[in-house]
Amino acid sequence: MVDMKTSPPVAAPVAGKPRIPTTRAVIVATIMTILAVGGTLITLADARWAGRYWLLLVPIYGLLCIFTASYRRGVYGETVGLQILHWTAVALAIAVDFAFLQGSGQQTSTATGLSSLLILALGCLIAGIHLEWLFALVGLLLLLIVVIVAWAQEYLMMVFVAAIVVLAIVLAAPRLMRRWTG
Repeated sequence: MVDMKTSPPVAAPVAGKPRIPTTRAVIVATIMTILAVGGTLITLADARWAGRYWLLLVPIYGLLCIFTASYRRGVYGETVGLQILHWTAVALAIAVDFAFLQGSGQQTSTATGLSSLLILALGCLIAGIHLEWLFALVGLLLLLIVVIVAWAQEYLMMVFVAAIVVLAIVLAAPRLMRRWTG
């Protein structure tokens, strides 16, 4: 019988080599990216509904990260618990954004949608730092979307080109890492 407390993590990095993401991590990061691009379309099309979408996206992102954490670590211990707390805090920040800033009239629906996207970007970036670096790329994509949409909504095509470029990087990164660390 294997003792999970003394056995190494499922994907323990080799000394000096970065972790190469698994196929599951790439799939999860791709799903997160597609959902983010869909949210951008919703934010631009109907900003009133965008808040609900971004708030709904938090538990989806959280579950995807928890799935990845449990798969990566081989246990449902501290890492999964931290991810639950992490994404609960992100959801709370977005809920406060909508309830108080938009609810009091201090922000428009579009501004609230973008600030919620910014909060989600930070959540993904931090998940990428602590769990799987591909999630940091998703967070950077979300940040790029916030900047582009806030800067110039009329350049909508740039948002989608940037999303496609980041998605290509997310999909190609594991292969490049294998080649460089090979």
